[in-house]
Amino acid sequence: MQLFVLPAAAADQPTLNKVTVSNETLTLKEGQPKDITATVSLSDNSAYTVNSDTLPKGITIDWTVEDNRGDEVSVVKTGNGLGATITALRVADTNERVKEVTVKITVQLNNEFRYGTCKVLVQTEDPAGVTVSPTATEVAPGGKVQLHATVKPETNPPATVTWGTKNPAIATVDSNGWLTGVSAGQTEITATAGSNVGTCAVTVLGIILKETSVTIRERGNHTLQYEVFGSSLQKQRIEWTSSDSNVVTVNNGYLYGIKEGTATITAKISGSTYSATCEVKVERNTADPIKVSVDAGEPVPFSSLVSRIETECSDVLGRSLSHVGGFNLTTKEGTLYYRYQSEADTGSGVGAGEMYYVNPSLAQRGLSDVTFVPKADFSGTAVISYTGYADATNFFQGTIEVTVAQVEDIVYTTTANKPLQFNADDFNRLCRNRTGRDLASVSFSLPDSSRGKLYYRYSAGSSYNTPVEANKEYKLNGSPALNDVYFVPNSGYSGEVMLSFLATDVNGTSFRSSVRVQVSKPTGNGDINYTITKGGWITMDERDFNNLCRDATGYTLDYVRFTLPPANQGKLYYNYSSSSGGSGEAVTAERSYYYNSTPYLRRVTFAAAESYTGTVDIPFRAWDTKGNQFSGTVTIQVDSSESESVRYTAYKGGKVTFDDADFNSECQKLTGSSLSYVKFELPSSSQGSLYYNYTSSGKYDSAVTSSRKYYRYSSPYLDKVTFVPHSSFVGTATIQYTGWASNGRSFNGTITIDVYDSAQQISYTVRSGGVVDFNAVDFDRMCEYYTGDPLRYVRFTLPASSRGVLYYDYNSTSGSYGSKVSSYSSYYYSSSPYLDRISFVADDSYSGTFEISFTGWSTAGKSFKSTVEIKVEAPQGPSIIYYTTANGTVNFRSSDFMTACDDRGLGSLSSVRFQLPSSSQGKLYYQYNSSLSGSTAVQNTTSYYPSSNPRISDVSFVAAAGFSGLATVTYTGTDSRGNTYQGQIRINVPVAGTSRYFNDLTNYAWAVSSIDRLYELGVVTGTGGGRFSPQNSISRGDFMLMLDRAFDFADVSGTGFTDVPAGSYYASAIASAKALGVATGYANGTFQPNAPVTRQDAMVFLKRAMVADGWNMGSGDRLVLQGFRDGAYVAEYAVDAVATMVSYGILTGNNNSELNPTAYMSRAEMAVVLARVLDL
Repeated sequence: MQLFVLPAAAADQPTLNKVTVSNETLTLKEGQPKDITATVSLSDNSAYTVNSDTLPKGITIDWTVEDNRGDEVSVVKTGNGLGATITALRVADTNERVKEVTVKITVQLNNEFRYGTCKVLVQTEDPAGVTVSPTATEVAPGGKVQLHATVKPETNPPATVTWGTKNPAIATVDSNGWLTGVSAGQTEITATAGSNVGTCAVTVLGIILKETSVTIRERGNHTLQYEVFGSSLQKQRIEWTSSDSNVVTVNNGYLYGIKEGTATITAKISGSTYSATCEVKVERNTADPIKVSVDAGEPVPFSSLVSRIETECSDVLGRSLSHVGGFNLTTKEGTLYYRYQSEADTGSGVGAGEMYYVNPSLAQRGLSDVTFVPKADFSGTAVISYTGYADATNFFQGTIEVTVAQVEDIVYTTTANKPLQFNADDFNRLCRNRTGRDLASVSFSLPDSSRGKLYYRYSAGSSYNTPVEANKEYKLNGSPALNDVYFVPNSGYSGEVMLSFLATDVNGTSFRSSVRVQVSKPTGNGDINYTITKGGWITMDERDFNNLCRDATGYTLDYVRFTLPPANQGKLYYNYSSSSGGSGEAVTAERSYYYNSTPYLRRVTFAAAESYTGTVDIPFRAWDTKGNQFSGTVTIQVDSSESESVRYTAYKGGKVTFDDADFNSECQKLTGSSLSYVKFELPSSSQGSLYYNYTSSGKYDSAVTSSRKYYRYSSPYLDKVTFVPHSSFVGTATIQYTGWASNGRSFNGTITIDVYDSAQQISYTVRSGGVVDFNAVDFDRMCEYYTGDPLRYVRFTLPASSRGVLYYDYNSTSGSYGSKVSSYSSYYYSSSPYLDRISFVADDSYSGTFEISFTGWSTAGKSFKSTVEIKVEAPQGPSIIYYTTANGTVNFRSSDFMTACDDRGLGSLSSVRFQLPSSSQGKLYYQYNSSLSGSTAVQNTTSYYPSSNPRISDVSFVAAAGFSGLATVTYTGTDSRGNTYQGQIRINVPVAGTSRYFNDLTNYAWAVSSIDRLYELGVVTGTGGGRFSPQNSISRGDFMLMLDRAFDFADVSGTGFTDVPAGSYYASAIASAKALGVATGYANGTFQPNAPVTRQDAMVFLKRAMVADGWNMGSGDRLVLQGFRDGAYVAEYAVDAVATMVSYGILTGNNNSELNPTAYMSRAEMAVVLARVLDL
């Protein structure tokens, strides 16, 4: 039996009162431990802690983690049990907010329980790094901001922080984190601790221009791009100024070059000191004048000017000339024609909006085909202005100054020392043409005596001839008689003599004119001379006849009639062919042969009789384009020798060495003796070069010279002379030479060298979907190259159908064909089926290069193999359509769009859809007719057609008021094959420097286009005498009238106000405006129509009119007015309207950022405002 000693009774032992935890809440990072303690209080006021040495007997203590969340937090009892270590293990996986974990302590004593809790929030551990505070900031240039850096994890001692900046030109920072703004922009400040970096995004307040220097040309433009930094500045207006507006102007960043020079453009943020500048250099964009002198009425073909215009383009732009347009001249001076032939066939007129190309495509007009024809009665300097283009954005202005000689209405011809008697009827006819009345008398200015003299009643051989007296009157009827005046050229003189005179008609009206006498050399040799060999032939050179005509009459040749030569000497033929045995149409004495039309003079040929040698004289009569005629003789010397060309063949990249035997044969035939040596006239370098002892490129003894002799039997040897074609030359090269025979006689000859393209491959180029025809000559040359014999036939290996198809007798217009080419068929050079009737049609979807193999056979039965290279180019885009407008309106032409489509090389045009241009440039209208109510805006969903409604030709571009520069319109075209493509229209809108209707807008260039446009629309009129009076203020009544015209108010009866007289010119407009709520008067019932309207009242009236017309304008934001220095002075009743008009861009401030709301609106300002409304 065991005995137990029991404690005292339980009633004598104190009981549990409460348990207190040292931390009721904790926030711990993952992996972080924390020691906490608990205090136990008993009923006897005793308390036990973790530091107590003993605890009440029978007490138990337990620490636990509630809710099975022991994977998030752990707890371990320490010491006497009233201490514990809590460790955060991990953050719970949840998409919701993380909840605290409850750690509970349970204390039991004598079957009593007390509890304490600690709520633990577990967070992820902060990553190691550096945090800069603030993370972003704005600072003014020169301003300072203190930055702070926090380094994690914390260390002891604290980590060293190094400060830096990404762009010290924008902001700097010192070693203590003090940030200093330098200039406008954005950058980063860095704080570095070890390998960790923290940043602060810094914005330095201000504005920058994307370009600090710009070069443009006169009449060129450029838009400056800018960026504003700082949230408080984003809505502020930008003020633009130019240091020299005579050099370059600026409008909202849009630069326009005025003249050569340099200016500074400043962009300033309104209401601040922030600004940025750009240096603008304006280079000359005006070419030097091209000067030409011609006789009266003489055409000026631009073929003679193209190279000079190209030179100007290169000098001004530093680029090659592409095309020219914008031609302009005064009609009283003359006319520009396209493809002018003669006065009877002038071709078509040249339009200011047309472009003429240096190297035109099939659909483009050639610049060389332009001709200026002065008016018949014009003399002086005609000025033709033009715009030359290197491309769409690089252009220059130029002028061609054509000095037209004084009109010379009387023209005579004579020979040296042959007296010329004047015909009074010629002078009388001139007088009647000039004044409409008969001639009374003529007085002469005496000519230079070295050229000849004027005599009265001249008698050859007499020593007593009477000289004409200067300024003495010689009469049509009476004495001294004009018919008895003679001009006698000096012996030996030939050339032109001008005899000025003053003519007076029977009514006393006088005019000045002149007689031009063309003095030719005494006859003996022919006026036109040729030399041919026995049995040879010569084709007339129409230039020889035209030169003779100009010498004789001063005008261009029209036609010639020949007197036929004796048949035993030879015959004159038209369209002569020597290769067919000397055939052609016989020339007749009655038929005229023309300089510029059929039958052409240049096709008249003299063929010498086979056995004839000697001189042939062929007299002729000729007429110029003015009806003047003259006579002359063609003299042809027929030599007994018969020279033939020494002929060779070469290939591009090859060479040919001369054979002295060829030259010796010519020498023996022409001189009867053997050849001694030869001298050469050097060929054109564009054709090739002559070398001595040539072996390969760059390896030869010397270049052949024209002064050196090349011998048959001694050095330097003739048979070591080699001709090397130029690397790019293909065609016929000719080299003249003179040979000397051993008997001392010399002769002239010609070397003819046919240079063919490389015989290694035949190559053709075609576009996708296009057609290329084979040329049988290419195959024949290759056959001769490989076999030495002419071609007989070829057979082809067919290409893959995905690349295209070979056809025989293909019709590219209809797409029909005779047959497809077969690989088993032979195609012949000179018999059917013909080789040159084969065509390759490329597949629409293929582009690239491939080869077609073939085998050829020569006439001698030799065969060879080769290939035809076919280069199929991808379809081109459409050509750009260019227009230029002087009045702000351009009417599109269907033909331009059809040409642009055709230039792609695929299908023809079916339809187009337009993408609407920027409203700042202008608008597209359908059937635009200069009235506000009669035009329909073009829709980007509507298709327009070349030949059916709605037609492309009914679409017009109308430039926005004040716009100048290059407007761009993009369109989508659809072709006949269903393909779509993007095209572009570029419209040059020059600065409107002068008005077409008013003469007082010189200083109002900013308003000219708006005024002219409103005048054309019938909205505004002038003030009389060709004036608009732009500076005058506009009255309230006139402003109502302008609004009525612009918005077409409905008519109402009455006048509306007591002070508006019935029947006044503005009464109906004011009445309509009142009925619509546009016009409101004063409290006394008046409108005061003659009082000037203020700028703010005008905006009130204008907004009401727009709302009445159906516009949904909304309410104006008062804040908009804060961008103007005087925005606070806008009257309360006008704030809404003025703010609305500013928001829409209809009303702008002046250069001082002022609205001037109470100032009176001028007529020019009114026109600009209304024009801007019409552009919306």
